[in-house]
Amino acid sequence: MRLHRILRRASGLLAAAAMALGLLTFTGAGAASAATGGGAAALAAANVARTAGSCADTPTTNSLGGTQFEHSCTGGASGGPEYWCADFALWVWRNAGFYTGGLDASAASFLTYGQTNGTLHTSASYVPQPGDAVVYGSTQDSDIHHVGIVTAVNTNGSVTTANGDWGGDPNASTMAQFAVSSKVVSITLAAGQTAVGSVPTAVDPADGYVIKGYTTPAAAAPANPYTPTQVCGSGYTVIDTHDLGGAVVDLLYNASSGRNCVVTMVSQPSVAVPLDATLTVQGGATVDDPGSYTYYAGPVSAAAASACVKWGGTFRNTMWTSDWGHCG
Repeated sequence: MRLHRILRRASGLLAAAAMALGLLTFTGAGAASAATGGGAAALAAANVARTAGSCADTPTTNSLGGTQFEHSCTGGASGGPEYWCADFALWVWRNAGFYTGGLDASAASFLTYGQTNGTLHTSASYVPQPGDAVVYGSTQDSDIHHVGIVTAVNTNGSVTTANGDWGGDPNASTMAQFAVSSKVVSITLAAGQTAVGSVPTAVDPADGYVIKGYTTPAAAAPANPYTPTQVCGSGYTVIDTHDLGGAVVDLLYNASSGRNCVVTMVSQPSVAVPLDATLTVQGGATVDDPGSYTYYAGPVSAAAASACVKWGGTFRNTMWTSDWGHCG
């Protein structure tokens, strides 16, 4: 395994060098993309009045038929609901075709994303655009508290936004209680209150929400240059997959050797992130490959010609493991 990790990191360095020399023709995060700010704005607006999902007091599906926005119903304590304004904004950008590397369930990640990708606007003269994320801090502390999506820049100078996890029960005593009672709400920032540094009265004057910046989404990152069959080796075929939201866990089988193989593949790699791939043979041992990787975790493999297996993986803070299956 040590040799495998050394070789994998070496291959990653070679790939990076080739890209720098122009030998690879992937489309980078700053290049042209079919994704548009207008598309993101329309998708955000289409979900106004939707709730966190199947876990909500009033269950709804999102406009694409999903049962939650990213991990709005499952990202909290013990797999329950979480504050989901950033989940909503991330979901909008990802499904509109933009790069979402580095974003997570914290509103602050949208500020960091803008800094990392050179798309953060903190000048008071910046005019927000449809699809931008508007990031709020507070006049009462230095934290980042909320993020919404700009859905329209109006002719009168006002700006309309869609805000996930808004208007929850004010008496909620836990994150989950607030999350299941909130929804996506449209809020219009009045003309003269849209600039960075403004404290829009339409948002929440009691909390003193202040606009800390607008972040424009970056174009889609390169696709992963590796495939599960390349990683596991000749003779392996993908027999099952599970989406982790930003990465995919693949279970493969080699009929000649009777071995299973598991690999967790990052969908749009950019930087090293926490990953793992796991495989357990019923009645046997568990093999895994936890670490911080750019492209994939694994491969992990084991003989399982006549046994059931559990398989799974981790991407960032999302972990999944299957039930026993694929027996014999």
